[in-house]
Amino acid sequence: MLSINNLPFRNLKGYAERTIALVVFSMLMAIALFGGTLLVSSVREGLKKVESRLGADIMVTPADASNSFDAQTVLIQAEPGYFYMDSSKVDEIAGIEGVGKISAQIFMASAKAGCCSARLQMIGFDPETDFTIQPWIKETYTNGEMGLMDVIVGSNVTINDGNIIRFYDVDCNIIGQFEPTGSTLDNCVYMNYDTVKALIEASFMKNLNVYGEYDPNEVVSAIMIKVADGADIETVAAAIRDKIDGVSVATSANMVSQIGESVGRTETIVYVFIAVFWLIGILMIILISVLLLNERKKEFASLAVMGADKGILSRIVVTEAVSVNCIGSIVGIIISAVVMIMFKGIIGESLGLSMVVPGAHVIAFLALLALISAALAAAISSVIGIKKISKIDASLVLKEGE
Repeated sequence: MLSINNLPFRNLKGYAERTIALVVFSMLMAIALFGGTLLVSSVREGLKKVESRLGADIMVTPADASNSFDAQTVLIQAEPGYFYMDSSKVDEIAGIEGVGKISAQIFMASAKAGCCSARLQMIGFDPETDFTIQPWIKETYTNGEMGLMDVIVGSNVTINDGNIIRFYDVDCNIIGQFEPTGSTLDNCVYMNYDTVKALIEASFMKNLNVYGEYDPNEVVSAIMIKVADGADIETVAAAIRDKIDGVSVATSANMVSQIGESVGRTETIVYVFIAVFWLIGILMIILISVLLLNERKKEFASLAVMGADKGILSRIVVTEAVSVNCIGSIVGIIISAVVMIMFKGIIGESLGLSMVVPGAHVIAFLALLALISAALAAAISSVIGIKKISKIDASLVLKEGE
């Protein structure tokens, strides 16, 4: 039965092409607003995860590793690799004023061969001195210390049914998996010194170690440093550069600076894009709505003659506008969320940024923001529409064309 309550929805259904056009514009506005703000939030979340996971104020690596390793880009685009320096550097650096905690790590890369499950970065840490990895391990693995051939993997590493991962024909037991950071840390495998040294020996047996024979007890790849309370990070880093030969020094601020700068640039671009696209979208919605109202003058005039006052006509316009904008926004939000969640890795890689999709409460807030934006667009187009309806002279409109 036709009534004032269902008339707006019959109108939307009866003029399908008009309705689809308005839905598409509102959908694109929602994709721009919700998708853009979700992108920025994901990048910010990734940066926070990376900063918190680093755990060290200063990172020292071999100077001759600079061709294959850059501390400022290793978190977002580094390939698995390994490099070494004499372990005596640890004691030398420990004696520098301002150095608090210090711990060495040994890096290794698995081979692109049948002996390995995948090409991944392996990081071995010293359980007795480590302060960067073990705090995260304790959140993932609560059954005590890691044993020989036990590993914890990053979020991007595939875990099979048997929780086994193979390197150089040696099976390692996966005992946990870290939450995503959106950086290359998600592609790493973490293990203690005994395990990484055993895998180095296995690589020698397979003749797959590019460095040839060396004593894994006499080398380290990176030295992680936490400065003493009250010490200035940059001052300590400068002292290491001056006093220790053959090393490259990077501070935590340096290591995330490039990501931070990229985040700032990305935010600016995204917000400009949102503003421009939203403005164009709302102008198009208003234009289409006004043009369609001109075509519907006789329809509203007929309703007025049948007794519909301006309040009823206004309700019809508002209901149609809100319905169309909400439908389009919901579709746009769903599309944006699915794309962002499913392809966050590809998007982050293309932007050169770490990305972690925020929690459900943040996503819900951004979705609500997009819906409010849709309601605002509906309100603006409705106000214009209502003003045009209020100027309609039913008798004159119905006489047109006679």
